[in-house]
Amino acid sequence: MLRRRSCPVPSAHRPPWHHRMRATAAATIGRYLSRQAAKPHGAVGKLMARNWLSETAAVNDTAVELLHPEPGERICEVGFGPGRTLSLLAAAGADVVGVEVSPAMVAMAGRRNAGSVAAGRMRLHQGDGTTLPVADDSLDAVIGVHTIYFWPVPVATLAEVVRALRSGGRLVLAFRDGDHPVPVRFDPAVYHVPTTAEARDWLHRAGFTDVGVERRPHIAAGVVWVTATTP
Repeated sequence: MLRRRSCPVPSAHRPPWHHRMRATAAATIGRYLSRQAAKPHGAVGKLMARNWLSETAAVNDTAVELLHPEPGERICEVGFGPGRTLSLLAAAGADVVGVEVSPAMVAMAGRRNAGSVAAGRMRLHQGDGTTLPVADDSLDAVIGVHTIYFWPVPVATLAEVVRALRSGGRLVLAFRDGDHPVPVRFDPAVYHVPTTAEARDWLHRAGFTDVGVERRPHIAAGVVWVTATTP
């Protein structure tokens, strides 16, 4: 009796289960890291925050440059992370208010800026930016870097910023432009990356005027800095 020899299945016809497993694992990791970026917590969140101190430094520095803080101004940062930009604003002589969704980042930024907090020149609050812990017409400027992706309703948050800003108040937002490819680690279920046109529309609908767009590809390709003022 002749025995039939088995032949290997050509790789092109092998079940792609290993590809699916690899894609599933990558998606799981990407979602976890994206959620950490949205609300850092635990050891991984602290590690990511320490990395941001250098990774996003140039983008934050440019945002502060465009904001042009002046001594005595009252300035709010929405989503301050580890608190490096808060330090720059305080060093410029501003009275600083910070709003941050992550308790871990509130603690980290508080330690980093302990002197300014103790002196009463900086106040840190936990919150998602939907409401700002300040009175109407009480801020000179607001800044937000890489945070707009996580706002539940961007137009509502921007309208809240308008409420808090004085007439002629300034806003600077920095974010990745959705017209450019975004890193694969950005889970679209967590990161809602707007195009520049969408962000401009939100700003106009919220009541801002003089909306401008700055691009500096030599600093960060694909990132835009959007400036606006209140009437």
